[in-house]
Amino acid sequence: MLLLAIVALTLFGYAGLARGPNYFSFDALYFYVSGEMWEKGTTPYDPAAFKAQMDRIVNIYSVSYAYPPNSAPFALSLSAGSIRVAQVIIGAINLAAILGILAFVHGAIRQEPSGGDVPERQLRAAEIVTWAVIIGNPFTAHVVWMGQTTLFSAAFLLGSWLLASRRLDLLAGILLGIAAIKPQLVFLTGIWFLLDRRWQLVAASALTVVLMSSWPLWVNGLEGSWLAWIRSLTDYKDGAYNALAFKHVFGLRSLLATQDVLIPSSLPVALLCTLLLYGFRRHYQGIWLIGPLLALSVLFVYAHDYDLAPLAVMAFPLLMAARGRPLVMGAIVLSAFVIYFPQRIWESLDLAEFARSREVALLALLSLYLAVCRVAGPEKRSEAVS
Repeated sequence: MLLLAIVALTLFGYAGLARGPNYFSFDALYFYVSGEMWEKGTTPYDPAAFKAQMDRIVNIYSVSYAYPPNSAPFALSLSAGSIRVAQVIIGAINLAAILGILAFVHGAIRQEPSGGDVPERQLRAAEIVTWAVIIGNPFTAHVVWMGQTTLFSAAFLLGSWLLASRRLDLLAGILLGIAAIKPQLVFLTGIWFLLDRRWQLVAASALTVVLMSSWPLWVNGLEGSWLAWIRSLTDYKDGAYNALAFKHVFGLRSLLATQDVLIPSSLPVALLCTLLLYGFRRHYQGIWLIGPLLALSVLFVYAHDYDLAPLAVMAFPLLMAARGRPLVMGAIVLSAFVIYFPQRIWESLDLAEFARSREVALLALLSLYLAVCRVAGPEKRSEAVS
């Protein structure tokens, strides 16, 4: 499985097998152009100016630049060389991010292996299978091919969670601040730490975000950086590839929009679910609760389908809970099959609407996790991240 996963990532993520007219790391060009604009003292948060620069520099008809001002170090680094070098760098960064996610799984297993006495051989087998799911799932390949930052942000987020579980709050806060380059992915985790009153961690995270935003704040001021970014998000969400009902936008709100049911926001549901999960945190192994938090983020905040890539870390606790329970294992495999089944196959069969069953499958998988991964007795409970 691990070998097949590596082959799949190489072919579909890096070599671009069956990828059509797009080229490797095309989303990295957004960073390249925004970095060029920041270098010249202009702001990428003027939608018209940014789109004109995208057309002039990289010949792409683009949407607005949606990353927050704390993405400036990332953008400035990628724009320092040529476009080709920027694409190679982000490809290498995504490979390092995958290795970082694998390292989280290894560290988490060693910290809280199973909630019970499990032979080392079984632990190792479940770890390797989890690695294979992380590397080989199609969303990981999508992120790598597109040059997206989901894996980059998730690697730092998972590192922050692991360090927080070890009470290394200063380092955890710094990593959380770096992960906030993709704020919709880390928002609920930040809320979790606020509920946990981890003030040093939250302060370190906020300071990291401010420091990473220092260049935009210096050259554009608050108005031309953070406030302009908030305004530009409206234009971004109006783009064809980011509209609520677009086929690659993910979440229950998007699913409802495809059925012409429009709700203003699902954020209150996300916050309520986070509060409930926090209240029951001691019934679960704390180190793995980052999985449900990520699931809530993609279901109720805002996401594209490729943002499901890091949710593969949930495989390990689910596999351990399914030992000796064939019905549970069958439910896990079925849910994973629905989530990972290629959308283009549904479309080729003129059944594109079936691709939206992913949201339902993830909701079912999250419910299954909450049902079967509970720690049975007080004597077996691990401390949650608290």
